[in-house]
Amino acid sequence: MGWSSGKLRWMFQFGFFCVMSSGWASSVSGSFSFEIHHRFSEQVKTVLGGHGLPVMGSLDYYKALVHRDRGRRLTSNNNQTTISFAQGNSTQEISFLHYANVTVGTPPQWFLVALDTGSDLFWLPCKCNSTCIRTMETDQGERIKLNIYNPNISTSSTKVTCNSTLCTSRNRCLSPLSDCPYRIRYLSPGSRSTGVLVEDVIHMSTEEGEAREARITFGCSQSQLGLFQKVAVNGIMGLAIDDLAVPNMLVKAGVITDSFSMCFGLKGKGTISFGDKGSSDQLETPLSGTLSPPFYDVSITKFKVGSVTVETEFSAIFDSGTAVTWLLEPYYTSLTTNFHLSVPDKRLPANVDSPFEFCYIITSTSDEEKLPSISFELKGGAAYDIFSPILVFDTSNGNFQVYCLAVLKQVNADFNIIGQNFMTNYRIVHDRERMILGWKESDCNDANGSGSKGPSAPAKPPSLPPTPSPRTVNPSTRLNPLAASSLFIICFISFICL
Repeated sequence: MGWSSGKLRWMFQFGFFCVMSSGWASSVSGSFSFEIHHRFSEQVKTVLGGHGLPVMGSLDYYKALVHRDRGRRLTSNNNQTTISFAQGNSTQEISFLHYANVTVGTPPQWFLVALDTGSDLFWLPCKCNSTCIRTMETDQGERIKLNIYNPNISTSSTKVTCNSTLCTSRNRCLSPLSDCPYRIRYLSPGSRSTGVLVEDVIHMSTEEGEAREARITFGCSQSQLGLFQKVAVNGIMGLAIDDLAVPNMLVKAGVITDSFSMCFGLKGKGTISFGDKGSSDQLETPLSGTLSPPFYDVSITKFKVGSVTVETEFSAIFDSGTAVTWLLEPYYTSLTTNFHLSVPDKRLPANVDSPFEFCYIITSTSDEEKLPSISFELKGGAAYDIFSPILVFDTSNGNFQVYCLAVLKQVNADFNIIGQNFMTNYRIVHDRERMILGWKESDCNDANGSGSKGPSAPAKPPSLPPTPSPRTVNPSTRLNPLAASSLFIICFISFICL
């Protein structure tokens, strides 16, 4: 069979792991959804600009993705009510993170907010003067203005004082009525967000156009340093399990059930649906709950590579904020070696410039169907099949293509990560009420892709152009992505009391 570069090139996102306190759960009805696009996808580059970005499918492209990793609607049940963000459900991905247009405040303002299952604090740039990223340039040279949140302008904004139960840094407050401070420090040197907690309204609407509002607590980020001076981050929405995560606050407000799903398709497109508890025919496994703070971690009891079954047991975090899969030893060597022994193509010599250890040359006789399959068995016996564990990219001279097993050895942390590449073509359901992870095969297309109308905002967020046809591309020479992304080396975030 032929090798389709459009089929095999992955669109990945990168995220954060944040240390917070435990969350709450409740049972109400409702869901909302929106599409996801990767920054390097052609859709987004048309809107937000491709200047200085690695060309999709090149070695530089994947080197940039891995380097940033190192730094760190779907069909619903019939009785679920779909609720989307007020601006609709289309999103863009920026700087290796998937973003949605989120509308906050009165009058409402939109923000391109990164979606991250590995952290729980939602923060927006706020009264930050020169440190905020305020514009982006499109390929056509148009400057897109990014909004900055100002609690003094929003009539629905209230401050969170130090005597609030959500304020974890009361011992650093001048008085019980002082603004509650926060600081998030990133592993990347000098990268952090600091400010105060505030409360305001997030705007959503039903499929029928009925407006919905929920009051949520989030960070008014007055300073973003390090990577946030290099990357146009317009806010981060934490989707983890703890108290300050947006899903918990939406549940408390009675807007959604305590569950959400994420789905990522090929070429960077995907969806997210809040309140989605999945379907009766999905496969499931219990969340382990072995990590503190809690993540979406599961127990893997065995895995199969081709015809070889490896009996083992280890835990792994399902993190939509990590591009590729990272495994500790001995699991990394066991999986990659068994894969290599079943590959008929010639392996590339070890190359320090390649982030992946197991890469192979594509020839006229190469056949994707001959590659060994990879499957995990999770606690409870359900099988989690990997649709395509490889990625394809062009060589630097463009003379031939190679494919690599997109798995990396974990040496910077003590846990395994199932990254976004192993989630492709699945709807992953994070059912926090039942404490299970569910999955079902999906093409990640949203039947409600047009979104619904909500309250008008002072400035209209950028819309996405039509999806272009896949095409073979050559490496870009405009950017050294490793140097350009050096600030985004994130494996952990710690939530530190000021």
